[in-house]
Amino acid sequence: MNKLIITFVIFALMIWIWSSYFRAIPHLQQVGVLKNFQLKHLDDFSGEYVLLEKRYYSPARRSFHPASPVVGSFNDLAYVSNIDLLLGTGKLSDTLNLKQVEFEQEQRCYRFKIKSTTSLSAEDIYANSLNVSVIANSERVADQLRQLRTGQRIYLTGDWVKVNSIATKHFFSVGQKIPVNHQNCAILRVHSLRILK
Repeated sequence: MNKLIITFVIFALMIWIWSSYFRAIPHLQQVGVLKNFQLKHLDDFSGEYVLLEKRYYSPARRSFHPASPVVGSFNDLAYVSNIDLLLGTGKLSDTLNLKQVEFEQEQRCYRFKIKSTTSLSAEDIYANSLNVSVIANSERVADQLRQLRTGQRIYLTGDWVKVNSIATKHFFSVGQKIPVNHQNCAILRVHSLRILK
């Protein structure tokens, strides 16, 4: 029984190390990434946030590598952006308030449940939260994204972008099931990232 537990712990540790330090995050300086996608600048972005959650996504179809230069139909947003960050500011940067809200990231956006004992309203959550599907502008940014931990205070600069598949002319969007007046999910190209604490 002890050997089984030790084996399980070692396996879990290997998965954690892989996802923390070796997981491939595509970036725009990689050969092949922009071959299949076109990015259009919409508006500049910068701000200080607390990382509430981080989630990785995989393409529906598999390839050898997300930035594979081999010609194919790589028309899934995960080939250019395979990580989402759920960011909080204002009332959601307070750890006491965070304990009153349960977040769940799904379908490149998020849902939340507020505990009945909190003074936070749904409007407070929408006003102080943001889910971004991140596109790393460089290898350095991709490495920094990989090593982010929940609870860290970060400063991001970048731009909101529109992403199209070159082959299919398909426009990628996130957060389609969220009401328009609460649309807090978008695609963000990150130029720089700084961990504040």
